[in-house]
Amino acid sequence: MTDSGARQAASAPARRFYAVGLCDALGLGMYLSLSVMFLHQAADLTNQQIGIVLGTSGVASLLGAMPIARASERIGIRAALGALFVIRCAAFLALSAVSSFGQALGAAAVAGLLSRGIGPLIESGLISRVGDAQAVDTLARLRTLRNAGMAAGALPAGAAITAGEPWVYRAVLVASAALFLCCAAICRGFPASAAAPGGRNERARILGNRPFLGITALYGAFTLSALLLGIGVPLWIVQRTQAPSWSVTLVQLLNTVIVVVLQVRLSRGSERLARARGLMCVGGLLAGLGALVVPLTVLGAGRLDLVVVVAAAVLLSLGELLITAGTTGAALSHIPAGQKTSHLAALNLGFAVTTVVGPPLISTTVDWDWAGWAGWAVFFSVLGLLALRVPEPQTRVRQREQVTAAAV
Repeated sequence: MTDSGARQAASAPARRFYAVGLCDALGLGMYLSLSVMFLHQAADLTNQQIGIVLGTSGVASLLGAMPIARASERIGIRAALGALFVIRCAAFLALSAVSSFGQALGAAAVAGLLSRGIGPLIESGLISRVGDAQAVDTLARLRTLRNAGMAAGALPAGAAITAGEPWVYRAVLVASAALFLCCAAICRGFPASAAAPGGRNERARILGNRPFLGITALYGAFTLSALLLGIGVPLWIVQRTQAPSWSVTLVQLLNTVIVVVLQVRLSRGSERLARARGLMCVGGLLAGLGALVVPLTVLGAGRLDLVVVVAAAVLLSLGELLITAGTTGAALSHIPAGQKTSHLAALNLGFAVTTVVGPPLISTTVDWDWAGWAGWAVFFSVLGLLALRVPEPQTRVRQREQVTAAAV
């Protein structure tokens, strides 16, 4: 990391953004690890109702991201994040008290509406005054903190599930709401103007930025590998292998450890488009290889199944890391100065769409045995090769042409 990058990471405003990112991840980790069991055990909803509640929350997240980004450009990051965290706190308090399907649907919809808007604001505020090289490193550090926070947030959720009492589930959600209120308090220490305004024509600029839209679509497709690890592999372990049931927890733990340990290191240099392309390509090939390894469990049993599962988890986790680093670097190179907030919100929509369409797609293909996993292997490998064709920003092309013309 460069000296200037280290100073940026250690500055007081940056520390506050890191603190908010970590605190927010803790609260979300509590909820996400608990949500299904809470809705079933405490709110007494049926499986169908739980699916509708979570699906509504996911759709709402798609609708909220861009309006939140545009609002933040008018009132500033500090005011926007402060208000959003207060509303999120209220939504989670309401969620902790639900006792019917209608109440759960309303509270989850409000919480979902904010879920894809807050993250990009934290990111854009953190990197609003730094160059691409520092931005890549800074965002990698933020992702590392957030992954650690999500993992730590799962601990009280696990304790609540073990207790199995409705009041314990509700207490964890209240604690999560309290963390969001702490985030709102920390936001008061942000700079008055944490990011440059994007202007009124931001949507038109994003839609006109075709290379950036291509990277966004690529990012959304690539992140199916993370869902494959989080949904497809556990389903395969439970339904099609003789690996011990704790293998599911081991897969999640391995993924968290690999992300926390290697995220920053593997992200370095991805501000250079050539390296970003290479990272995406290798990440796609590793994800494809990981998908191809999973069905090898049919060749053995017991311990061999566990070895295969661990190998697949490592490959998919490394692929996820490289994909995230590469797409972030490539996306940043195509974001014009002063337009990071709305562009990062748009990039986040790629993942948001994936979280809606991915789970049913993955659960369906798991039933196809070898054919399903082979299909995913081909899919991620093709994406990796397509990533090599991500174009350079027009500004760099023009600069190179000018240098060539001057040399002639």
